Amino acid sequence: MHLKKSLRGLIWLVVIVSIAASGIAMLAPKAQRVDPLPPAILSFTSDARTITVEALESGAAQIALSWQTVGLTDDYSLRLFALVLGDWTPLTDQNLPPIGSARLVVQPSQDFNPPTYRLALFDRQGRAISQHIVTLPFDTTMPLPTPQIVSFEAAVGGVDFVELGQNRARIPVSWRVRGRAPTANLVFEQLLPDGRAISVELPRLSRWVPSAGEGVVAPILPSNEALNIQLRLRVVDLANDTVYAEQVINLPIIRGGAPIPTVAVPVAPPAPVVLASPTPAN
Repeated sequence: MHLKKSLRGLIWLVVIVSIAASGIAMLAPKAQRVDPLPPAILSFTSDARTITVEALESGAAQIALSWQTVGLTDDYSLRLFALVLGDWTPLTDQNLPPIGSARLVVQPSQDFNPPTYRLALFDRQGRAISQHIVTLPFDTTMPLPTPQIVSFEAAVGGVDFVELGQNRARIPVSWRVRGRAPTANLVFEQLLPDGRAISVELPRLSRWVPSAGEGVVAPILPSNEALNIQLRLRVVDLANDTVYAEQVINLPIIRGGAPIPTVAVPVAPPAPVVLASPTPAN
């Protein structure tokens, strides 16, 4: 008898607990389903279509970049990059919002590439899972002005005879060019007495030289009897070898009673190694 009462009490307890649990389940909100798919970039656009070389190098041109993504969570990061010297350089170390825009001052790629931007999604391991690229092409529809060398100057009034003979001479120069074509470049040379021209540029990371800046060139001693050296700047279209403009600097050789070194002038122009370390002007 007592066993039956105990069983009935246990049954009622189970029923009550079951009802209570059901009520809790009905009152609790439904758990949100986790999206099993990775995020994606839907769009990445700019408000500019083209740019001129002069506007690019002026430092005043701006571009507005806009983007939209889907499914972006805290497990992923959205980053913006610019192409500089053939590599993607981050424009910010902050994670970008899923939808947004940014206004930037357009900077040269320090190469012949037009301004190029990359929007990329990364997972926690740093792997890129989605990316879009925007390129701002150079404007080739408008007639380009004839390139001009506005200035080409040396920071010294002469060059030491011994340093020239020992290939240790370094001449700081500055320049400014206007109306440059996208495929044009600046070439620094030394004119020799026999009519040849050799490169006086020093090794650097890129063949491209900005239209205005400062750098160092490395001339040689033309001959033991030479009284001066001639440095030449040319604006050359690398696509078709057209010479748009050139200018020559004459610098006297300062001897100062130094012993005459033994000089071996190359019998043929050296290989076209890119040589001056120009730094863009502010």
